[in-house]
Amino acid sequence: MTFGELLDAANESKTGRGPGQWTPAACTAWREAEPEMARMLEAAYAWELGSHRIARAEDETVVRAVRAAMDEATAAARGKAAG
Repeated sequence: MTFGELLDAANESKTGRGPGQWTPAACTAWREAEPEMARMLEAAYAWELGSHRIARAEDETVVRAVRAAMDEATAAARGKAAG
């Protein structure tokens, strides 16, 4: 599944969705995606909250940067908990 296909699946809705909004279709897409792509969807939704718009396939590069920052923050938090 590509990033664009993931977003298409997550955005399926009769009523639409707002930035960062988890809908039933988004939850299904997240559950059915490979772990890598599920994390990309989480990052896309985090990015949407800051940008105030729905992520599109062409936003993949910036979403990957958000995901990297999320991974770094998680690793730092785990390091503090272990130390």
